[in-house]
Amino acid sequence: MIEATTAPGNLRARIAGTRAWQTLRAATWLEWQSRGNWTNPLLYCLYLIVRPMTASLVLVLMYWVVSGAHAHGGIFGFLICGAAAWTFVEQIVAGIPQAVLADREEYAMLKYVYITPSRFLIFLIGRALPRMLIAFFAFAITLGFGITLLGVPVDLRAVNYPLLLAALVFGFIAITALGIMLAGLALVLKRGAYQMPQAVTGALYLVSGAIFPIVVLPGWLQTIALGVPLTYWLELVRRALLGSHIGEQFPIADTGAVFGWFALTTVAFAAVAYVVFRICDYQARERGQIDRTTGY
Repeated sequence: MIEATTAPGNLRARIAGTRAWQTLRAATWLEWQSRGNWTNPLLYCLYLIVRPMTASLVLVLMYWVVSGAHAHGGIFGFLICGAAAWTFVEQIVAGIPQAVLADREEYAMLKYVYITPSRFLIFLIGRALPRMLIAFFAFAITLGFGITLLGVPVDLRAVNYPLLLAALVFGFIAITALGIMLAGLALVLKRGAYQMPQAVTGALYLVSGAIFPIVVLPGWLQTIALGVPLTYWLELVRRALLGSHIGEQFPIADTGAVFGWFALTTVAFAAVAYVVFRICDYQARERGQIDRTTGY
């Protein structure tokens, strides 16, 4: 009886004592501190609220210029939901490589991270966790702003929350895998390392259907889009928020089939990202690029 009551505590103690958990916790705290160390906490919270709202307003104004100030067609909800979900990609896919480059070239601390007994891959996952939290906060703020002030047709009582939760969990895996792969590539690039993450996210912003349906793309670009897990992820988030009728603009009508393809492409993409990261990490070690500077 005593063993049954102390077993959970022993398990927690064993987990807390592992090197992987300590690395994850330290990297998470480091990232959180580095994200908000430029100002006081209240001003930083205000920044987290205003930034996603202004980004959404830019897209709304562009939409109103084209369609009219009173236009609220189906594409309006499509646009706002896509912009809200894209904050996850901006925070992680572009953020993780930039954090690695900052550690290497601005703070000259990356080489010290490498000589610690922790695994660098777990360190990067820990750096991604606070960014995911910030992105979720921005996601909620953008949706709330769109629903209350812009009239986005999202009924919170009719949202498919299980589908939304599953999409966000698998989306975290796919987005983090892409960010880690780009972080590995940033280690071995001689030029353009800082610009590369932004270029990749910009290309995915157009290809994956973040602001317009992929059916408007040329056929060959549609094929590329259907091979990217972010395309299915955005579609599932929209179906969870706006209803399954939004899938009329997607090449695959059945939500279960969309989720199946999303899971398949996520697993395949995560495997490829891991291999690419390991190769780049090995090359950076062999070539002595861990403490190299490219910005001068």
